[in-house]
Amino acid sequence: MPITKTLLTPLTHGQIPQDRRHSPGRYSKSWAYQDADSRYFLGTFVPVALPPHSTDTLYVLEAGHVARPGLISYMFYKTPAYYWVILWLNGINDPFEQMFAGMTLRIPTMRRLAQYGVKA
Repeated sequence: MPITKTLLTPLTHGQIPQDRRHSPGRYSKSWAYQDADSRYFLGTFVPVALPPHSTDTLYVLEAGHVARPGLISYMFYKTPAYYWVILWLNGINDPFEQMFAGMTLRIPTMRRLAQYGVKA
C-alpha cells in the first residue's frame, strides 16, 4: 500500500521528541525530524504541491506584519500555528530577509489545507 504524502508527512518514520529541559519555550512542544543524511529539522514536513486556487486570498503584506508570519496565520486561521504554511507556500525561507511591506502572499483557505492533511 503506497504512503500518501500530505503537508504533515514527517521526513522520517521516526519522530524524535525534544528534551523539554533544553528546548526554547515556543518550540518546546515541537517535534524534531531526521532526514536520510542524518540532518535534524524542527517541525519540518515533506513539501507537497498545493497549486493556486480561486479560493486563495491574496494578502498584501502590511508594515506591521513584516517578519511576523504568526500574526498573519492568526488573522486568517485564528491560530499562529500555521505560520509555516504561509512561509512554505510563498517560498519564504527567512522571514526577516524575504518579507517586506507591499509584497503579496497567497493564503489558502483552511478547508483547502485540510484536504492536504493540515487539521484545524
